[in-house]
Amino acid sequence: MARQREFNTDTALDRAVDTFWQQGFEAAGVQALCTAMKLNPGSVYAAFGDKRALYLAAMDRYIDTVSRDAIERINGASSGGAGIRAYFANLIDAIVGGKRRWGCLITNAVAELAQRDPEIANKIDLHFARLTTAFEAALVRARCTGELVPDAGPEKAPFLVCLVQGLNVLAKTRPPRKVLENIVQTALGALLKPSQRQQ
Repeated sequence: MARQREFNTDTALDRAVDTFWQQGFEAAGVQALCTAMKLNPGSVYAAFGDKRALYLAAMDRYIDTVSRDAIERINGASSGGAGIRAYFANLIDAIVGGKRRWGCLITNAVAELAQRDPEIANKIDLHFARLTTAFEAALVRARCTGELVPDAGPEKAPFLVCLVQGLNVLAKTRPPRKVLENIVQTALGALLKPSQRQQ
């Protein structure tokens, strides 16, 4: 009979997510991961496999928690425009005072690993597709309620995804809130009517 695990797998994986998120795949050593996860190497290997397998599990955990929460913020607002504004307001808060100061685990993976690891690249593509779909739905809702400027519509969703990724990269430079707010306000000005850009 297999021995029952004496630790919470999700808690340990969340700690691994934070370590990879902050340090990246290459820089995060196995011992640093074990220390962060509060587990010995044997427990980590038994539960998750090698370092790459742990990283893949961390990506899945990130997408299932951090990314899902962000998409729900877009979809759950009272209007499409409100959902877009809420998403970016939360992103700015997280960059200024939260874990997004490390950027985004997915964005970091694009720069570090996507070109040489097809499985990781597929996870990145799935994440971007989900985010694009959420923005498309929000823009459709916003158009139906008259929140968009002329000629704006769901086809602009990739523009918003690009804005998100740019902010995630910029996050690592520790930009002040006002700089981030000005970037977002300018970008959303290409899509939302002035009354809909106000917080």
